[in-house]
Amino acid sequence: MTEHSTSTNSYLEMLKNSPMFGAPLAGVSTPSFRKVVRLFFNGLIFTEMVSVEGLIRKGSGTMVFLRTNDSDDPLGVQLFGSKHESYPDAVKVVLDTITPAVIDINMGCPVKKVIKTNSGAAMLRDEANIAKVVRAAKSACGNVPLSIKIRLGWDADSINYNEIIKIAYEEGASAVTLHGRTKAEGFGGQVHYDMIADAKSRAKLPIIGNGDIIDMETYNNMLNTGIDGVMIGRGMMKQPWIFKALADCKDPDGYLDTRNLKDLIFTIMDYEMQNARGSRYLDVSKKYIVWLMKGLPGAASLRNSVYECGDRQKLDDMLENYFSSIKDIPTDQSSE
Repeated sequence: MTEHSTSTNSYLEMLKNSPMFGAPLAGVSTPSFRKVVRLFFNGLIFTEMVSVEGLIRKGSGTMVFLRTNDSDDPLGVQLFGSKHESYPDAVKVVLDTITPAVIDINMGCPVKKVIKTNSGAAMLRDEANIAKVVRAAKSACGNVPLSIKIRLGWDADSINYNEIIKIAYEEGASAVTLHGRTKAEGFGGQVHYDMIADAKSRAKLPIIGNGDIIDMETYNNMLNTGIDGVMIGRGMMKQPWIFKALADCKDPDGYLDTRNLKDLIFTIMDYEMQNARGSRYLDVSKKYIVWLMKGLPGAASLRNSVYECGDRQKLDDMLENYFSSIKDIPTDQSSE
């Protein structure tokens, strides 16, 4: 059993610079999108979840998740997998490939294809295996700090976040990110701030709060639990400037004017073009274009045209014409 000293905890050192982290989001936390977020944020951002079993095989479909960009510092790598014996080799592959600031283990993902492998939130039902997994991963991490990301429990009848946090501490983890819902709640209902506060009051290592941080109110609600930092996921996905807005004590809605928003959209397409193969980058870019334009006048009627456009020059012209036709007003994603 190894107990990690909070006096030299690297997570706390990172949180001194910013109390915010960028979450691992499947299909979103790519090298190109992380580079977009870096325009507004210099704190810790995570990769997408990476399969432990895939890393051991060094399959091309898995190794692609370890691609980095020239601004990926600090970068966290999040792993998922339920077999403790696989973690040492998987961590070694990560450390042989890139230099992460931290390594995290996902124990909270509620997605079915992850659950059916006994990974993600399914791990919450087996505390003995959690201890084995953390111990095995920690043994291979060297000086790279290890953390885990969990939920409150599998369901309302099996709340066990305090027990898991204690295990993480005893096995040498440096921090725990706690999403304030059970697996059964998915992303619905309200975040249980009272339970996050309870976790922090009992924990002997840093607790990072996660869940529905989208504006100053929800950001402050999370900070008021006493946690050491926050992890922002879906709020980052649709408003990558959220970190700068919150640091300036402002809501992300209305933070960028339309000129800056237009520039950001073109920047995203350029980054995606550098990252993807062929014209496929346009398809990837379109979801961001639609997300970022939400709330602007007439944006809803433009969506289909954006999705149907298969030519970069035509898409550029469409966006230029659209932005030149509307007034320079602040963006407000709550209006639609």
